[in-house]
Amino acid sequence: MIPTALLRQRLAIESCKGQGAAGALYEAPTTYPARIERTRRLVRVTEDAVAVAEATAYLRADAAVAVGDRATVSGRTYSVVAVEALDGLLRTEGLRVGLGRRGA
Repeated sequence: MIPTALLRQRLAIESCKGQGAAGALYEAPTTYPARIERTRRLVRVTEDAVAVAEATAYLRADAAVAVGDRATVSGRTYSVVAVEALDGLLRTEGLRVGLGRRGA
């Protein structure tokens, strides 16, 4: 489990529940403690495709987040482009979430 002392920021996740006439529909936001790194990196979306993550969020393993969800931190809104489990020896220790540009 990621230590609480490292999770000093708050990340609001709005789960995508489908498409409507005006675009994507999202559920009410759920806030999680997180650590945010605002550095760009390439993340693998599929076997043949990569995307640019504008920021990376580290969350606890029990956070409910999926690709396509909307994430907000410090007034900036991102799209979740990748979710990777950080496995330890006996269990999943946390999640590494790639945050891309809104609408990208």
